[in-house]
Amino acid sequence: MNLLASLTVLFTLLQVPPPPPPATFLGVYKGMESGRVVIEVEGGQSMRMFVTSSTKFIRDGKKAKASDFQEGEKVSVDADRDMRMNLIAVRVETVNAKSAVPPDKQENQK
Repeated sequence: MNLLASLTVLFTLLQVPPPPPPATFLGVYKGMESGRVVIEVEGGQSMRMFVTSSTKFIRDGKKAKASDFQEGEKVSVDADRDMRMNLIAVRVETVNAKSAVPPDKQENQK
């Protein structure tokens, strides 16, 4: 019985915790720059996130390329951090104007 309890504790300690969910940023697409996607977020700050071969670009719910995006479009970017704490764009998607507004503010716009 002690062996079973010890093994249970050991296996519980060896489990790898799930990775944290990616952060999501809403902003305006500014373009690509040296392998990074650039967006302007609230307050006028520019954010640069590295693009990798696994970065997904989505336009109107369909797979797209980075070159399909135009400067000034509203986008949502899911990003993770790599081992060096650089932001890595996981998913870049166009957002229509209505869904970019938080739900509590949408009522005021009607």
